[in-house]
Amino acid sequence: MSNYNTPSLESAPGTPNSKQLNAGLRTSSSGLLMDKRRQEAEKLNNDKLSIEEVAEGKKSPTKLFPSHYSLNDLSNPPTDEELTNYKDLPASMLPPIHKRDPLKRIFVNRDLNLERIEFFGFDMDYTLAVYNSPDFEELAYDMVIDKLIQIGYPKSIKKLKYDPNFPIRGLFLDKELGNLLKIDGFGNIIICIHGKKALTKAQTIELYPSMRVHGDDIAKRFYLLNTLFTLPEACLYSDLVDYLESESELRLTEELADEQQQENSPPLSTLNAQAAKKESSHSKISKGDLSYTNLFQDVRTTMDLVHNDGSLKSKVLDDLPRYIRKTPDMPVFFDRLRQNDSKVFLLTNSEFYYTNKVMSYMLDGFNDKYKSWRDYFDIVIVGADKPRFFSEGTTMREVDTATGNLLITNVKDRFEPGKVYNGGSLSLFQKLTGAKGSRVLYIGDHIFADIIKSKKSHGWRNLLIVPELQHELQVLNEEKDTIIHLLNLEFIRAEIFRGLDSESTQAPDIEVLHRHIKQNNEKLNRSYNKYFGSLFKTGSNTTFFSMQVQRYADLYTSDYLNLLNYPLFYQFSANIQNLPHETVAAASFDKSSN
Repeated sequence: MSNYNTPSLESAPGTPNSKQLNAGLRTSSSGLLMDKRRQEAEKLNNDKLSIEEVAEGKKSPTKLFPSHYSLNDLSNPPTDEELTNYKDLPASMLPPIHKRDPLKRIFVNRDLNLERIEFFGFDMDYTLAVYNSPDFEELAYDMVIDKLIQIGYPKSIKKLKYDPNFPIRGLFLDKELGNLLKIDGFGNIIICIHGKKALTKAQTIELYPSMRVHGDDIAKRFYLLNTLFTLPEACLYSDLVDYLESESELRLTEELADEQQQENSPPLSTLNAQAAKKESSHSKISKGDLSYTNLFQDVRTTMDLVHNDGSLKSKVLDDLPRYIRKTPDMPVFFDRLRQNDSKVFLLTNSEFYYTNKVMSYMLDGFNDKYKSWRDYFDIVIVGADKPRFFSEGTTMREVDTATGNLLITNVKDRFEPGKVYNGGSLSLFQKLTGAKGSRVLYIGDHIFADIIKSKKSHGWRNLLIVPELQHELQVLNEEKDTIIHLLNLEFIRAEIFRGLDSESTQAPDIEVLHRHIKQNNEKLNRSYNKYFGSLFKTGSNTTFFSMQVQRYADLYTSDYLNLLNYPLFYQFSANIQNLPHETVAAASFDKSSN
């Protein structure tokens, strides 16, 4: 199957005097594929108004329906009388619905009225503070390598370099077998890569007989790489697997393998056979055992260390223009929020010293009305410790903005303008602000800490930031010919089976067609990422990340500044999500004008 649905087409019985196609195996004679469709088209001889004529006002349905209003007669916005007497056009005759430029658009999963939003909340890292790629990822990658060398890894790993074309978000890292997995929304394994080598389907089945990642194993055996901060981590882990297996014969220990006797793991004999095969093909001898789990723990621990010990942040602060985007659109956007009398708050996990310098760099000096970046916000909360903030939380303390120290006095009654707070919880935030869930729009990039937890806990509305959308949309535009060809191939496939029912006893040979569909799907996937394909799909399968976006994100976009393209009273309208059986009805239409 391809990524796209076949067109929905009306059908009519063939004429008695016309040549009929017999059920069963179709003949290969040229011209017969469309024969039955041509027969049916002869029965459909209705005169229709063209979309262009109606849209341009050359023809008006009012001439056909006296006392009714056409599209060209409606006011903006229409009156009650006009809508009451409006004569609907068939869906096929409606002009294309207005949409903004895809690269500047906000995409909608659930209807949302901005006029009902009282509080606009923002994460900082990768939301307001957009890190320049690949410079930032390269920095984190190199710093983790330095830490690994300090704890005993060979100095030769220093030659490894970050590859921005390798990792994507939403991958599952198998801590036991050292593989990166791309899975669909149902847990089925789509792609399996060991190091930088893609495994065949047969090889993948040998390692994962059920071809599934079970929910119970996600927190235990599999680690979900679902944030932008994990991109260098995914790349480094795979690079180390490749490098250490070829240089020092990375082998699973027997103790770890004993724990793998479960449905989705190969037997110990298979793992030992693989290790023995590697030993016979390399001259270097291992000086010790290192399991894939040990490697994961080392990479994970050192990655956390460079983020938490201040060393990575210090490098960023030393060269802010290199690592963080600065744009004059940012103060314009926040000034418009203030003019709209919206309540604006910052909720970030970063410490005050780092938040203060980054936000000052991005906001200070643009508008004389705001002496400090903090004046753009009603409430500033740092060190929030999300996702914990959305559950039990921590004690909220006021920050001494002169020293960065936390004051002893706890915050109990209200937030004061100009002050900065550390920690806290969602329950305390709601108590001090009176903010109700549906009146808050929180904007962040972390699918779990920012989106899922805030929605599940208290029903905050949300806007997920997905910077990768820029690339995804560009590929969709560049690969239009491939997509159109896939639609044609799917149309041909549907035509081959046209008219066949349970009376047909011999299946048509469509192996060649399936091969063409597969080849074009692979071409499209490689256009996104030559290892993993699109962040959202592989063929007709939506990814685990895509499932999370659809289920939990009300809105999503590539950049929060795309909100500048909409009035603050805008009503975001989601497309009707039709079930497969509903696409045959006239109810299938695109009502989203976002």
